[in-house]
Amino acid sequence: MADLIRPHIQDFARDDLPSLKMVRSMPSEYRGVFENLRDALKEARSCVFRSGQYVLTDAEIAVQAWLHQDVLARVLPQLIQRGFLARDDEGALFSPHLYDRLLRKEEREAAKAEADARWQQMQESCDVAEGMTRQQMANKKNAQMAGRPRKGESREQAFERRQREQAQKRQQSPLLMPISGAKTEIENRNGKSKQENSINSISIDLELERDNNIPSSSISGEIENPALAQEQVAQTVARVIATTGMNDQAPYAVSLVRRWMGQGAEPDTIISAIREHTEAMRKNGEKPRLLKVFEAAVLRGIEVQHLRPKAQDTAPEKPQTAKENAKFEQAWAKAAKVWKDAFTDCRDFGAVKRRWPELAQENGLPDIPFGRDVYRAYYFSPLEAA
Repeated sequence: MADLIRPHIQDFARDDLPSLKMVRSMPSEYRGVFENLRDALKEARSCVFRSGQYVLTDAEIAVQAWLHQDVLARVLPQLIQRGFLARDDEGALFSPHLYDRLLRKEEREAAKAEADARWQQMQESCDVAEGMTRQQMANKKNAQMAGRPRKGESREQAFERRQREQAQKRQQSPLLMPISGAKTEIENRNGKSKQENSINSISIDLELERDNNIPSSSISGEIENPALAQEQVAQTVARVIATTGMNDQAPYAVSLVRRWMGQGAEPDTIISAIREHTEAMRKNGEKPRLLKVFEAAVLRGIEVQHLRPKAQDTAPEKPQTAKENAKFEQAWAKAAKVWKDAFTDCRDFGAVKRRWPELAQENGLPDIPFGRDVYRAYYFSPLEAA
C-alpha cells in the first residue's frame, strides 16, 4: 500500500477516528453501503476515490461500489457525519481508516530502515560483540529498558535512573562482599554449568543455634581476618534461621544480615530485635512470614546499640570500676584469643562452643559461656567484686 494515491489534506486528526466496531450500531443499509465503498477502495488499491489527479464524482463512485446513485446520495452524508468517510481539500471522497493504515505502515517502514542503517553502522564500527546476532542485541536492550517507569517518568528517564542505581550498588560492593561458598558452580549431567546457592561452606550446628541463650560470637575489634568476618556473618545467618524457622529464606537472610552488619549491627543486636518483634507479633495474634518484617526492629536496635557506649561513658564511675574493668578487659582479650585460635584450627563454630568449658579451664579462664556481655556481667557482679 506504499504506492497508494493519498488524499490531498493538510490536517488529519488521527486521534479522532471512530472505532470500526461502531459500524455495528448503524442501520443495515448504512453498513452495506460502507462495506461496498470500502471494498471498492481495497480493490483499487487506494484509500481515496481519485484517478490520477481526477476526482471521481458521486455517480462514478456509485458505479465503482455497485450501488444505486439514490442510495449513495441518501446514506453518504450519514457516513461522513459518523466519521467513517471524509472528503479531502479538493472534494475527493476517501476512507480515513485506510489512510491511517497507510500512514502507520510508512512509519513502521521508516523505523525499520533506521534500525537497519544503525545496525549496519554498528557492524562497520565493530561495536557488536563477536557472534552476537541482531536479535540478541535487541533482547539485551529491551531487558535494560524493562521495568515499569515511575509516575511522571518516561522509559528513557527510567532507564537512566536504573543505570545510576546500578552504578551506586557497584560502588558499595566492597561493603557487600559475598560469603565464601555462597555460590558454587556445579556441572549437571549434560555438561552445562549452573550455580547453586548455599548459606556457608562451614559446618554449623543448627540444633545448638536454636538455644535461646546462645552467646554472641562477635569479637569485634579482635579479629582482623576478613575470612573470619565472613564466617561471623554466616554464623549470624544460621542463628537468624534457627530463631525464625524460615529455612526457605536462607539466601535472603544472607543479604539482610550482611547489610545489617555492614551498618554496624552486632549479632546479639540482630537476634534480640528479631525475638522481641516476634513476641510482640504473637501477642497480637500474628505470625511473621517474611524476614523483611524484622528490618525496622533491627534498625532501631542498631540505633540503641550506637547510643549505649555514649550512655556508659557519661554514667558516673563507681568505686572499684577501674579495677574491675581492667580485670574484665584482660580476661576478655585472653578469651577472645583462645576462641580465635580454636576456631582457626577446626573451622567449626559448634565444636568450639562444645569444647569451650575445657578450653577455659586449660587457660585459667572462668567457667562461664563465651561472650563479651557474659564476661562483663561476671566481672562486674557483686559476688566477683567481693
